Amino acid sequence: MTAQNTASQQEVRKLVAEQQRRQAATLLRIYNYYRIVVGISLLVIFVREIGERLLGTLNPDAFMLMVLSYISANLVIAAASLVIPSRLFDRPTIGFIIVSLDIVALALLMHFSGGVSSGLGTLIIVAVAAGAILVPGRVSTVLPAIGTILVLYEEFYLSLLLAAPAPDFFHAGLLGALYFGTSLFIQSLSRRLQRSEVTSLERAAELESLERLNRLIVQRMRTGIVVFDNAGQSRLENEAGRALLRLEDSEGNTRPLPEPLLANFARWQENDKFRPEPFRSEPGANEIRLSFARLASQPDSEVVAFIEDNTELTQQAQQLKLAALGRLSASIAHEIRNPLGAISHAAQLLRESPALDKADLRLADIIQTHSKRMNQVIENILELSRRRNPEPRLIGMREWLDEFVLRFQEGQEHPAEFDISLRPEDAEVRLDPRQLDQVLTNLCANAARYSQQNSGRRTVWLQGGIDPVTSRPWLDVIDNGPGVDPAQLEHLFEPFYTTEETGTGLGLYISKELCEANQAQLSYLPRKEGGSCFRIHFPHPQRQTA
Repeated sequence: MTAQNTASQQEVRKLVAEQQRRQAATLLRIYNYYRIVVGISLLVIFVREIGERLLGTLNPDAFMLMVLSYISANLVIAAASLVIPSRLFDRPTIGFIIVSLDIVALALLMHFSGGVSSGLGTLIIVAVAAGAILVPGRVSTVLPAIGTILVLYEEFYLSLLLAAPAPDFFHAGLLGALYFGTSLFIQSLSRRLQRSEVTSLERAAELESLERLNRLIVQRMRTGIVVFDNAGQSRLENEAGRALLRLEDSEGNTRPLPEPLLANFARWQENDKFRPEPFRSEPGANEIRLSFARLASQPDSEVVAFIEDNTELTQQAQQLKLAALGRLSASIAHEIRNPLGAISHAAQLLRESPALDKADLRLADIIQTHSKRMNQVIENILELSRRRNPEPRLIGMREWLDEFVLRFQEGQEHPAEFDISLRPEDAEVRLDPRQLDQVLTNLCANAARYSQQNSGRRTVWLQGGIDPVTSRPWLDVIDNGPGVDPAQLEHLFEPFYTTEETGTGLGLYISKELCEANQAQLSYLPRKEGGSCFRIHFPHPQRQTA
């Protein structure tokens, strides 16, 4: 931190020095214009002889020539300052030379006008003050010394001339003291202003650094931030907020804020006790939850909306729920499994008895069939209780799907027809391969079965790609079946809910749980052309799952 502060102070000093150089160049130009005005004023007063002659009383011709030379030199310097780059006029040496020559010229004009009694010595005070600003440091003290020496020497020289008025050494000494006092005062004031400027710039730099740090923190936060003004217009969104709300399309164009967010904000403005329910900005997006807070206590202050991905919280709650359900289900399943095995074994032995007629054989078959079904339910429940943590890794979707189809066909009594389409072909996903295998096995088995029921062919379409907005991969499992009744959509992923006589109601539930354990989402998409589509939105392949 010390090194950073030192570097910051050095930058501030460089900035102050640069500003001082620019100010010096500007002040030098203004001072040149002032000198031109002074020279022309002296010339006008001398030529018009207003009242009793005050200027050029000792040597009018020399005064006239000196005034014209003074004006000409100042005009040349002013013109040069407009043509020559400013960096050549912001050097202290240039200012020192110009002010020194100005003091000499004013001293000569004062001499040709009869000495300090002419009052022209007061003009040197302005030159000394300008020098104290233009020339930093102790070097500027040389300028009042030059002025004092010239004024005193001028009075001494006048004392040697018989035709000259009586010298006024007291007035000359007073002027010299005034030169030094003015120079020292302006130097002190300039140093104070410089220190004040350095302090203000340091504070401004610190504030700017803190502002950059705050902006960086806000932009890098995993929690999304949206700042609303009193009119309900968005003033700021950080990167997480834009990603969670999907505020940019594939071409980088900005989208408006989603309607659910604006509706929740409007309701919160009416009642700040309102707590919004989690929602999705669009189908397939992560579920997000909102909270609002004002930046100040005033009712018309800006409002910050905190946007958080509800996936992790849902996963934690789901894990707790599954852990409790698993322990309960496992204990029940173990208690049922033993008598169920005995029932199934007894039914098998009973079926082998030669004394049974066809009706009794049918009853034995029913017992055995439903025993197998109950055993499958128990296996699924035990699978829930034995759920292991996912071990995600990066896999190529196309290559993995080809291998999955071969494994799936080997386990089916009647092979299915698969049509795989990926755009792009080299799309990758980050997931636990074994759990993905279980999910797709459930989905493809359902798809093949419903396609056969509706069309007589076991056809399954696997279509995938990359979401252009979020860059997240997705995969659709599509069948040619009758589709899902809209009345059943609400219960589609609930455990033990099934419309099949031989179904357990756990296949889709387990598939959805496995997807969420891998930070993926499984959702149902109706198809206008008929059939069903189950879409898996995978997590971003370059982001490690928790």
